[in-house]
Amino acid sequence: MSSDALALVPRPTSVHQQDGTYVLPTDLAVDASPAWAAVARRLLGPGTGLDLPLAADGALRLVEDPALTEEAYRLDVTATGITITAATEQGVNWAVQTLRQLLPPDVLRAAPSGVALTVPLVSVADEPRFGWRGVMVDVGRHFLPLSDLFRVVDLLALHKYNVLHLHLTEDQGWRFPSAAHPRLQTVASWRTETRKQWDAQGDGTPHGGFYTLDQLRAVVAYAGQRGLTVVPEIDLPGHALALLAAYPELGNHPETGYAPATGFGVFDETLNLTDETVDVVLGLFGELLEVFPSRYVHVGGDEAPRTEWLASPAAQALAAERGLADATHLQRWFTERLRDFLAERGRQLVGWDEICDEGPLPGAVAMAWRGAEHGVAAAEAGLDVVMAPFSHTYLDFYPGEGDEEQYAIGGLTTTETVYGFEPLEGMTPECTSRVLGTQCQLWTEYVPTMRRAEYMLFPRACAHSEVAWSDAAGRSWAEFQPRLAGHLARLDALGVNFRPEAGPHPWQQGGTGTLRRPPEQPRRRAY
Repeated sequence: MSSDALALVPRPTSVHQQDGTYVLPTDLAVDASPAWAAVARRLLGPGTGLDLPLAADGALRLVEDPALTEEAYRLDVTATGITITAATEQGVNWAVQTLRQLLPPDVLRAAPSGVALTVPLVSVADEPRFGWRGVMVDVGRHFLPLSDLFRVVDLLALHKYNVLHLHLTEDQGWRFPSAAHPRLQTVASWRTETRKQWDAQGDGTPHGGFYTLDQLRAVVAYAGQRGLTVVPEIDLPGHALALLAAYPELGNHPETGYAPATGFGVFDETLNLTDETVDVVLGLFGELLEVFPSRYVHVGGDEAPRTEWLASPAAQALAAERGLADATHLQRWFTERLRDFLAERGRQLVGWDEICDEGPLPGAVAMAWRGAEHGVAAAEAGLDVVMAPFSHTYLDFYPGEGDEEQYAIGGLTTTETVYGFEPLEGMTPECTSRVLGTQCQLWTEYVPTMRRAEYMLFPRACAHSEVAWSDAAGRSWAEFQPRLAGHLARLDALGVNFRPEAGPHPWQQGGTGTLRRPPEQPRRRAY
């Protein structure tokens, strides 16, 4: 078996394979600290059926080497046992994920199937290219139940992602609970129906849901055990209709009444940004920080029209009172307040690249979605950036051009397109250190279920995981394709509803009903 035939995804830094195999014995024990042994037991135990007790002479050895970088590891499989070397628990996580991929695909399941536990003799040395390897999941447009979030974490960890970015609020629904503002749960968390862009009418079915604080803490803990940080996002001052439905006094026209949006798009409604409104927002972020320990906190900041502010004498007066040239600058003032609030609490603001439209925002991280050039400009201005351009990382776009694809938002992002993304393209050598990493996005306007989410994520997220983890040198689509084909056997064993590269299965297609791809929808879309 060649190294390529191992089908490891993402591709490790170095793989050297020898002839022969090692069979995990039924009494396999772990020689490690209790904390590190727990990682091996957590990831290997369910699918192998092994108890993996602690023992000083265990054939699975987990060795600490402080000289390695934070997420680096070495994995050595010999005829007498397995040795994992790492500096941190996170490195152990990634090493065990590689070991899981070396075992038969059946071992990835939640219970053993009786398959022989055979591992090829191999030496792997590995470390990530970027420190931010993320996937954004939008639970605002369509709510994902708690069990689905655990499933997402497991699938991301398998691909060595280390950031789950949860987009918790939207015009269509608010998912973060607030003790101080209970109407966010009773009013903002649901909409009366859903209407897609090319549909003549809505579906007539209410949709909604929200997480409890304890549920979100459980997601944070579960992710942390598997090497991931959960980065939360409350997206303001735009994308606020659900919030305004619950608390209309925060809007520019409370007398008109608000409701969570039933359709999708960019809406003119924004927060009014009075001192009272800003206090409410800061209180919500304060509640958020109690649940999410992440250093990074996303504040959104995208697609916030100035329409209402420019038409509002009150907003103009507010801008003048704050020494601003006019109301168009209210968002910048607001974002600076959020930045300072977070910094005072040891956190760092992350925002979509619009936060730099009025110049770079010192102390912030810019997430470049409108194009790589926005990330390049932010890095040149001295900001840390996460590269997330829609052209290569928006996985809500169609994965194929065929008419059989199920109704999606538009656009086209193939697996090959994702794999061809280079996060450092256009960066000067002085700027490359400011690129924290890269992230792919799953917006869910047209993704109502976890089954559909899996179809849109995979295998494109497999390709992106390699862009984020592996060295760019020697990377080629031709080399990746056969490895991906082998890797998909693992997703198949897990029951992932991935899209075959040859096209969707019949049961994954849109058919002739309500999920048919609209013939009038443009086949390509650019922002």
